[in-house]
Amino acid sequence: MARTPDIEMKRELLDQVVAYLADHGLGDMSLRPMAAALGTSPNRLVHHFGSKQELLGAALAQATKIQVEVRTVWLDREPKMTQANLMRKWWKWLKASPANLALTRLGLEAATLEATHTGLTGEVRAEQIGVWREDIEQGLLAEGVPLAEAVIEASILKAMFTGLVVDLMATGDRLRLTRALEQGLGRFEALEAAARARGTPA
Repeated sequence: MARTPDIEMKRELLDQVVAYLADHGLGDMSLRPMAAALGTSPNRLVHHFGSKQELLGAALAQATKIQVEVRTVWLDREPKMTQANLMRKWWKWLKASPANLALTRLGLEAATLEATHTGLTGEVRAEQIGVWREDIEQGLLAEGVPLAEAVIEASILKAMFTGLVVDLMATGDRLRLTRALEQGLGRFEALEAAARARGTPA
């Protein structure tokens, strides 16, 4: 079924909102300057998305969707990619363009800024970390890592990766951080190898 013009317009506007937020951040976001920059009106934004908080929630969901689609392409090409190699792919993707890094920064801002700045609920803020931690956890489970171990190891891997991303944003020191990532991933590759040795599910 073809999209209605209104739905298509909303989707295109949401992509513009995501790009705007990636450039300008969430901290001081206001509908009026955003609308002016996008060549629209605050009323039109409210018409399509509701309140400022609902708009931010929709934009964050769209940013996550964009990244999920990137991951899906990788896994379609290499279905048995290990979590360590997936982290390497993400790191390379982040370094590939400022836009990719800015898109990732949105989720980190949403997770770390106080609700008084963004109006986002605790659930939405936690999701910015949780959705990726759970993805890593599911990947480890698929590799045969026991549940209790996968839960903890996914938290460690996500925390390490997030810390490296924040450091990259602050310092731009790609060489040092890439070396740190490789050293950190070494222990996870040992974990994955041990899981395969125990018998990985088909």
